[in-house]
Amino acid sequence: MMINEDKSKSKYWGLGATIAFSLLILLAFIATQTITFILYARNKFSEHPSTDEITFFNSLLSNGDAISIVEISATIVGIAITFLFILLHKRQSIEEYLHLYPISISNLLKYLTIMLIALVFMGIASSLTDHPTPQIMLDIYHSAKQPALLIFALIIAAPFFEEILFRGFLFEGLRHSSVGFVGAAMITSAVWAGIHLQYGLYEIVTIFFIGLIFAYAKAKTDSLYIPIAMHSFMNFAAIVEIELNLG
Repeated sequence: MMINEDKSKSKYWGLGATIAFSLLILLAFIATQTITFILYARNKFSEHPSTDEITFFNSLLSNGDAISIVEISATIVGIAITFLFILLHKRQSIEEYLHLYPISISNLLKYLTIMLIALVFMGIASSLTDHPTPQIMLDIYHSAKQPALLIFALIIAAPFFEEILFRGFLFEGLRHSSVGFVGAAMITSAVWAGIHLQYGLYEIVTIFFIGLIFAYAKAKTDSLYIPIAMHSFMNFAAIVEIELNLG
């Protein structure tokens, strides 16, 4: 029994390597975001030379078009580096390492329903506590001159990168280490919530609990496509909510 368990663990990077590589992926992702944002901001600033530079740059932090380009660029780099680290391990294919396995329609509908129920409860909680939609979300959506690009960034790019890293690479590496499923679910959810510092404490705590739901869905179905679909559905619902608020 111990021999089989060791073989299973050897298919993944160890605890230390998983954490180190995940940090490198995040650093590369953030670095790409920063570089892309600076390049985009300088290009746009050249069109408004009379504007104060610092004020102009700050205004782009909640600009829908800037956010879209930055997110999509960083997503490409982040996913590419994640795949590279998996290939360097030489024990499993990318599909096997991340559990990119086909899903049934019934499973998809089941977990999207779970996500919908969670969103309904979140909406009720926000209503009871009189907690509004974060202003930054409204600003990003309202300022987007290319809404299709923003929708792609939010519904496709962000869910794919974040799930590939958090419920894929990091989660599997931790789950097959001494940390186990519970530790992997808690750590990945905490780190995922922690990168959303643009929101307030209420949203960050909510994101943590959503991360636990995603981790459960990933482990239960053994397919990363399920949390990706749930994540995309959640972001789609957020866009619909914002559209209703703006209307």
